Amino acid sequence: MDKGFGKYDVYAVAGSIYCYRGTSVLKNRFGLRDMETLKKLEADISAVRQSDLLTHPIQGRFSPNHLCRIHRYLLGDVYPFAGHFRREDIMKGNTRFLTHGEIKAKLSKLLEELAEEDYLQNLSFEALVDRSAYYFAELNYIHPFREGNGRSIREFMRQLYALNGYEVNWAAVPTQTFLKVMEASVFDTTYLRDILRISLTKSQP
Repeated sequence: MDKGFGKYDVYAVAGSIYCYRGTSVLKNRFGLRDMETLKKLEADISAVRQSDLLTHPIQGRFSPNHLCRIHRYLLGDVYPFAGHFRREDIMKGNTRFLTHGEIKAKLSKLLEELAEEDYLQNLSFEALVDRSAYYFAELNYIHPFREGNGRSIREFMRQLYALNGYEVNWAAVPTQTFLKVMEASVFDTTYLRDILRISLTKSQP
């Protein structure tokens, strides 16, 4: 679904610590300074990795470390920061994501709550949609990484749905619609719940 960079704006810092000086190009393992070249390379590599995860998912118990390992697997070949929480504050459009200094505590608390709910097992479909939309939106607001949050969070949620006996088709709605819904979900999960009802189907035995 992702076509490359998330076009984040950095605030409360003098430029991004993740970009080459005087540019908006993220520091990468290839030393690429051209935005379009890096964007294509990142998309190609992460697409292969995403495909691999469909048959060989990252094993874990839906902890912060589990999410970090998913992120590292998807983008570790491209970015040295893959698998690590961001160290600067970012925003997209009118949405300011969680302050970076709060990420570790907020994410841990959220996923402890998920564990207390037994990872949403044995819920009705509507209850699963409702509660998973809550976690989905909260993860999006926390936005733990500098780049690649959407891909990592979707894979994390895909595994959670699989645990509960559901398959998810992220292509069930147009990409731009999905992105707009995720932006709105920070304030209201109504449309996100609508998308999940469309995207989720019971796994075949």
